[in-house]
Amino acid sequence: MEIDFHFGATYVVARIAGFSHEEADVIATCSQYIDDTVNSGPVNFSTGQAYYRISTAHDLADYHIALPVDERRVWIPFHFLPGNDPSGDHDEEFYNRIVCRPNSRVAQAMASACIERRAAAHGLHLLGITSHVFIDTWAHQGFAGINHPINLASEIVLEEPPDTYGAHWWEALKHGGWKAALPAMTRAVMPRLINRAFPMGHGAVLHFPDHPFRRWHYKDGLGRLVTRNNPQDFLTALDELCKLYRRYIVGDANAVVAGLNASDRDVIARKIVELKAEEGSERLAAWVQAVEQGEFSFGPAQPSYVKSGPGSWKQIALGVSTAKIAPSMKFHYSPAFLSTNWKLFHDAALAHQYSILHDILPRFGICAI
Repeated sequence: MEIDFHFGATYVVARIAGFSHEEADVIATCSQYIDDTVNSGPVNFSTGQAYYRISTAHDLADYHIALPVDERRVWIPFHFLPGNDPSGDHDEEFYNRIVCRPNSRVAQAMASACIERRAAAHGLHLLGITSHVFIDTWAHQGFAGINHPINLASEIVLEEPPDTYGAHWWEALKHGGWKAALPAMTRAVMPRLINRAFPMGHGAVLHFPDHPFRRWHYKDGLGRLVTRNNPQDFLTALDELCKLYRRYIVGDANAVVAGLNASDRDVIARKIVELKAEEGSERLAAWVQAVEQGEFSFGPAQPSYVKSGPGSWKQIALGVSTAKIAPSMKFHYSPAFLSTNWKLFHDAALAHQYSILHDILPRFGICAI
């Protein structure tokens, strides 16, 4: 999923479940920040104090992505949570267990662990991180967070909206110029290149798993036909996320709770199928506008996500807006740093990573570190 769901829809569901604007903003910001936190390393202060942060994603061009130890510390706990299904067709059981599955028992154990830590200073931040991983089990189902042929894909067909230029990119060039032709050429060529060079996650099917409006199908690495209905899957994901939020609020991972109410569910379902912009940021703008105009039951509000620069969590915590922090840089230290959202997010990210890799996955017999 992309920013429209990890921030916009997540904020909406958090408000529907009963969180305040301020709480929902923290949850949604942490959910999206997972995709934007691509740097790690020490933060050094002039007083001699220091703080170490981990990354929760990597740019595709980053060479770290090719390191098995790194992919298992980043992609598995934060993006492709293993579904622990041993019944696949692959010869090696581990590679069946490592494939992501929607709302798996592993995902439910992760949700329970998050609720158990709700009293922590970074409790809401951990919930935001958990939210990201939880709903991605629907978007990323069938793929694994490792570099392996199990992620191969072929014969990719977009059903909704239909891919009218996929097979004939020259028609796109003729009618729309290079701006129209390049996406069509990318769709035709990139899956083949990724299959050969780097079958990581859902790279071979590009961003199709992350687009809420898509209906599509493909053949997976084992030659099986896989049919995907993103509108149905994404709506189910938000309904289950609402239940997770309601259980978090009451502090009971096993509580019987309702999902989305009927009126809000209808608005969300309509947004999913109507918003068909390729860029997640454009779809997010429509979600934010809907919130500002009071289309949901919780009334009008003004959610905003500031990735970097003035007003960002990082700038508030450290007084700097640069993406990368060199070890030689020294920052002014204030005790207030310990309670900043930026620091609490990184605390929660480290706690989540450790919990998934060292506690939850081993419970299911999976050693992935």
